[in-house]
Amino acid sequence: MNSTRRYLPILVVGLVFFFTSSLAADSQQQTFDSTLRFPNPCNNLLVTVAGPTKVDYHGNSTDDGSHLNVHLQVEASGQDDSGNPYHTNLEGNAQFDDVATSYDVPFHSVWAGQQGASSFTLSGVIRVFVSDAGLASQAVAVDPAVCTN
Repeated sequence: MNSTRRYLPILVVGLVFFFTSSLAADSQQQTFDSTLRFPNPCNNLLVTVAGPTKVDYHGNSTDDGSHLNVHLQVEASGQDDSGNPYHTNLEGNAQFDDVATSYDVPFHSVWAGQQGASSFTLSGVIRVFVSDAGLASQAVAVDPAVCTN
């Protein structure tokens, strides 16, 4: 639990993304590279992974108002402090009935250790900000990581 609190700022920094194009339109997709860092709860080694991130923002206007969907996915590879290889898949999805400047999207991730390295899962909430100036997202809450070995 203490390592989760201690390393939350590292995950937050790793999940902050800024874009120059707008997502205020009805439907947009952004793809970019990101780096995630989090301590493995099985052995307390810091795992660093990097790879492509995709964010989809889709809105529909109806007679009853607006309906929006925000989906994000990160597929990344890297290693821990001892050089053990890892593959990470982080995915979040949420639907909303009101247009807003930010959306809290729950996420779940699997950090799969390769070649005998310990695997773990991590869940939480990422806040996605939408404006005419672009999009930014950051982790706002992270549950304790769970060792799956």
